[in-house]
Amino acid sequence: MHVGINRSVIRHEIRLVRRYTMPKVMQKKLIELFLRAGVPFGVFMGLYWYFRLDASPVRILVLALAAGILFGGFMAGILGSWHIISVKRKASGGSEEDYNVKQSKEIEIPVSYDTAYELCIKSLEKLKKPEIVTTDYSNGIVTAKTGITWDTFGDTVSFKLTENTESTTNIVVSSEPLSYQVVDYGKNLDNVNAVLSFLEGQKV
Repeated sequence: MHVGINRSVIRHEIRLVRRYTMPKVMQKKLIELFLRAGVPFGVFMGLYWYFRLDASPVRILVLALAAGILFGGFMAGILGSWHIISVKRKASGGSEEDYNVKQSKEIEIPVSYDTAYELCIKSLEKLKKPEIVTTDYSNGIVTAKTGITWDTFGDTVSFKLTENTESTTNIVVSSEPLSYQVVDYGKNLDNVNAVLSFLEGQKV
């Protein structure tokens, strides 16, 4: 007996699986958020109850563990969910790399090295309160930092230019938080996309 396979149904099922499957990078971030929030809170509450409650060390340990697990789970759920939602709003392709706080993308534009270098500096105007930190024309390097936002305490945005031909230049644009962060709610992805959008608009 021949059973027909409806390919459209299979494609729909695959899309559903991809939609509701959490990226591996986010699984690691949720664990890190849980530990970074839960462990300090559990230790703090354990010390607080140790000096405030007339209870056995075992009971205090159980209370501290429960407090840490609940608080860590709550913070991981809130911050992790907001990061996922924010990235999905800003990502075009929706790749797993989009969830990283350190973003890097590459583009080739049909302009000379000199023009590309000037465009990279000009593209910084698309970011919030940019401040140029380093310029190295001979090595094709531009580094800048951005101002503080609700998402990060500022970011480092860098460019690496390579002359392919007299009329084409390759540019690698990178962005990452100034200080260590587990999540950035898509801010550095947004930085890179804003710069690339400007550079792509200069294609002739």
